[in-house]
Amino acid sequence: MKDINNAYIVTMKKYSYYFSFFKNIILLITMLLLVVSCEESNIRDGLRTVNFKASADRTLITEGESITYIDSSLSVTSRRWDFEGGNIDMSEEQEVEVLYNEASPSEGEGAQRRNRGFLTNLEVVHEDGSVESRSFTVSVFQKVVPQFVADNTIAVFGSSIQFVNTTEDGESAFAEAKEEDTILWEFEGGTPATSTQQDPVVTYNTPGKYPVKLTIFRNIPESTGITTVSDFIEIISEPVCDNSINLVDCGNNDGEGDSVVGWQAVLSDGTDRSFKLSVSDEQASEGDGSIKFMYNEGDMQAFTNNDILFNEVFEVTEAGNYKTTLDVYADLISTTNPDFVLILAYRNADDPLTHIQSTEAFNRQNGGAWHSLENSKNLTPGRYILQLRTWNPPWHQDLDMNLFIDNIEIVRE
Repeated sequence: MKDINNAYIVTMKKYSYYFSFFKNIILLITMLLLVVSCEESNIRDGLRTVNFKASADRTLITEGESITYIDSSLSVTSRRWDFEGGNIDMSEEQEVEVLYNEASPSEGEGAQRRNRGFLTNLEVVHEDGSVESRSFTVSVFQKVVPQFVADNTIAVFGSSIQFVNTTEDGESAFAEAKEEDTILWEFEGGTPATSTQQDPVVTYNTPGKYPVKLTIFRNIPESTGITTVSDFIEIISEPVCDNSINLVDCGNNDGEGDSVVGWQAVLSDGTDRSFKLSVSDEQASEGDGSIKFMYNEGDMQAFTNNDILFNEVFEVTEAGNYKTTLDVYADLISTTNPDFVLILAYRNADDPLTHIQSTEAFNRQNGGAWHSLENSKNLTPGRYILQLRTWNPPWHQDLDMNLFIDNIEIVRE
């Protein structure tokens, strides 16, 4: 019994020891946790959680659209937004909507054209006096307004015309987005009638006036524009004359036309002799014809003038020397003298009955052969017509001839 009691006492002492040991361990852990907790609490109490956050719902738009800006920062005592290019310059609101009515400036040309963008800036002051800021670059693109040109807007039927798309800001801002861009040309009367090419070539086979329509869709920032130009293309049945070099090239200056419209013949007293003018295929220095004038004034006195007027008005815009050349052939019917006289001069188109004597060039030539005549005079700015004067000289008063005129040119030297 004594042994049992001793064993019991020993066992209880062991349990008491272990219990006390574990109790002390638990107490120590608890104290450590409390110390750590207090230290963390002290650390948190010494810091302020700052969350600076500014955002814009988008930064790439088309003119006429708005952007909403939001400041989600905490512990803010004051803020200031500054907006370049917007309908307002600044704001102190937490959330603000800004309208952009004009596109931001661009730099470069063509494929190198880049939108520089507008600058938006937010600056906030926190409760502890710290200051933070953020900037946004906002790209505002123009609305798509299709524009185009053509290498020729007046052409003979059967001609091909090159169109060129000159639209600015017609393509998306990113390469990936450009895959969704579209372009559509519509050519009434042309072949092809439609095209999705940037710069198509179109053929017109029927005379008339035709509109051209261009529709462009830009994916990002989204915008669609449509431009239609009525009567943009004129297709004619005859070639367009070019008087940029030869100032009288648009009239029947070589007898190749089918009429003498633009020509006039008068006596010195104003009596009309235009019925003696015609287009002839009897003589030509070049081509198939010439202008024919029949001079047969009968028993008229010597120096009876016949003024042959080529009334194709040419305009001198800059003072200088202007040279006239023409070919002339005289078929002399009378036989008393083998030559004839032709004087080249200019008249004021706004006062056609008065020739300008200082511009005269006298020519006396033999009949029966082609001659190249020339007159080079200094002209002041104004509107002129060409005068050719022939008359029966006293040594040949019975002059009777058919005069052929071809290849008139008036050019600036």
